[in-house]
Amino acid sequence: MQFANPEYLYLLIVLPLLVVLFWLNRRAGHKRLLRLGKAEYVRRLMAEVSETRVWVKFSLLMAALAMIVLMLARPRMGMRLKTDTLSGIEVVVAMDISNSMLANDVEPSRLEKAKQVVGSLCSRLRNDKIALVIFTGNAFLQMPMSADNVSVRMFLDAISTTMIPAQGTSIAEALRISNGSFSAQKDVKRAVVVITDGEDHEGGVEDALSDLRKKGVSVYVLGIGSSKGSSIRMGNDYLRDAEGNVVVTRLNEDMCRQIAKAADGTYIHIDNSNSAQDQLVDELNQLQRSNLSSNAYEEYNDLFPWLAVVTLVLLVLEVVIQSRRSHYFEGWNLFGSHRGGKALMLLLLLTVPLVAAAQSPTKVQTHKGNVSFIRNLDSLAVIYYKKAIALDSTNFKAHYNLGNTYMRQGKAQDAIREYEKSATLSPSRLVKAAIYHNIGVLNQSAKQFEPAIDAYKKSLRAYPLDNRTRYNLALCQHQRQKNPNQPPPSPQNKDDKQGQDKNKQDQQKQDQQQQDPNKQQQQQHDQMSKQNAEQMLRAVEMKERETQDKLKRKAAPAGRRRFEKNW
Repeated sequence: MQFANPEYLYLLIVLPLLVVLFWLNRRAGHKRLLRLGKAEYVRRLMAEVSETRVWVKFSLLMAALAMIVLMLARPRMGMRLKTDTLSGIEVVVAMDISNSMLANDVEPSRLEKAKQVVGSLCSRLRNDKIALVIFTGNAFLQMPMSADNVSVRMFLDAISTTMIPAQGTSIAEALRISNGSFSAQKDVKRAVVVITDGEDHEGGVEDALSDLRKKGVSVYVLGIGSSKGSSIRMGNDYLRDAEGNVVVTRLNEDMCRQIAKAADGTYIHIDNSNSAQDQLVDELNQLQRSNLSSNAYEEYNDLFPWLAVVTLVLLVLEVVIQSRRSHYFEGWNLFGSHRGGKALMLLLLLTVPLVAAAQSPTKVQTHKGNVSFIRNLDSLAVIYYKKAIALDSTNFKAHYNLGNTYMRQGKAQDAIREYEKSATLSPSRLVKAAIYHNIGVLNQSAKQFEPAIDAYKKSLRAYPLDNRTRYNLALCQHQRQKNPNQPPPSPQNKDDKQGQDKNKQDQQKQDQQQQDPNKQQQQQHDQMSKQNAEQMLRAVEMKERETQDKLKRKAAPAGRRRFEKNW
């Protein structure tokens, strides 16, 4: 259950105070009555007055007030999926987030100005789908294709130059990732909007543009910055290159124009005015719109009507029940004792959730992602997990679940990246062990034995008693040394569950019965016992220590190295 307005739940604190005040008032009234005479005589004089009924009426009133507070908080539960048909286009915005985008030759900075341009684009393209790609020397899909402009703005606000450790600028990689970010729907007009300062350090743009032209994708290159150049402020100093010189970054407008021309696209210069936004929207509006199927959640079923009915029933009962005994119900003895009435009042109060813990927005988004993951809606799951991470970048569960989603989509590198973030943030050694085990499984399945061995070792450092990790580590080392050309059998995976917010990860099993008969001998050789695996592990560790000692002894002075650009 979720609450749309959880802040109203604090009003429930008032209810116990009202109960105490009512009890003190009734107690003072009894003391005043006792001044008239003995209690038994006063009771005979007021035979029709029922103390129990008074408490029951008050209990019903308190329960009704509690229901009203809950209605204000708007509890919701359950999720419904509906498909909307929109008329629009698909747009992928590829944004340069290298350090050069921190230059302030465009106010407030190149990066912030780029965010403003994309934000304006989202506001004016209401029925179109938008995806976000961020790139430096590498490129990643920040947000999948979606018509949810609110999500786009959320991910847009979270973008910073620290999101990708590798620096540099590879426009070709950004174009390749953008090309793969479109939906599989046919007969839809598509566009790629590249926002960059044009300082491409990698090359290879022609091949990426050729693929886009084959698909009929329109390309718009938005150059941001000035040709005069600007230094890059980093804390109390300016960004310097590997040789200690202050970096001056300039808009490479010629390259931006060349890219746009090669793609039969349009070049637009971003300055301090809003002309770039207007021109870009005008260009995109010229593209023919098609019917887009967009999956969107009506997130929860609102419980307001049911609470309203309960509140109405409670109020009607409070009015119907009289404070005095009724002659019509003398034989029913519904309120036979004061203790029974007070007990009924207490029972009614206990049925009201006086303390309702509303979940944080981060947990709400993680829960939505989990529901989408269970329903095999991986694209939506990615969106919700990224929303949770944007709200709280230290949420290791969201990183872990996002890694699981990427793993199911076959995006091994993205999964490894999220797993590593989750392992860094997780406070639990057992969780770290499980995460590094899964990283090892992904690398070993891809025949990347060195990273797999390193991940398995990290897993064993966190939890040395895991026999599956021991086996996988020994098997991986065995395959690397003895059978480098043989495809590895599927390593033993884990099925970890982190509380109720963790998604289940399928365990990869070895099917020995389906192998060819002539491979039985190799099969038996790979199925090592626990003792053999431990012996091999110790031998591998000794061998590595010897190798490291030899390398240290034979180490020669390093020659000249190529400095990588950090902007």
